[in-house]
Amino acid sequence: GMDLEFPVRQTDVDRLLHLREIELEREAGDHSYGRKAYMAYVTEGLGNLLEWDEIMMFQMKNGSFFNCPSTTAATLVHHYNDKALQYLNCLVSKFGSAVPTVYPLNIYCQLSWVDALEKMGISQYFVSEIKSILDTTYVSWLERDEEIMLDITTCAMAFR
Repeated sequence: GMDLEFPVRQTDVDRLLHLREIELEREAGDHSYGRKAYMAYVTEGLGNLLEWDEIMMFQMKNGSFFNCPSTTAATLVHHYNDKALQYLNCLVSKFGSAVPTVYPLNIYCQLSWVDALEKMGISQYFVSEIKSILDTTYVSWLERDEEIMLDITTCAMAFR
């Protein structure tokens, strides 16, 4: 083996698994769209507890699920899909073995940049760049772009 030591008592692991079971039982009675989206997002920890065909409704235009490589990979393991495989292959060819946790981040990163400039009090030096980012974001908002609409953080920043 790898001789890795995991400094956690078995009772702690058992408690975590018990909490997971309680959460799954609580969620089992809820058949809302929000519950389905949540369960799809945490697919990697659920294994065979999901209806994999239902998760396909959350596939984005770029082939990913929630722009999340790990969720996309977990879904691909249980439900083969060409678009998901293309998304993951694209990430590996672009980033190698160290892919980001979320991709693409274009709108979110740009809005974070604008936010940081404003907080630092230097946004007046980047007026044209900020206007361009906000105009592009506004057009994406009007088109209900999934990069904005399906990510609560990006949606909140875009709305702000």
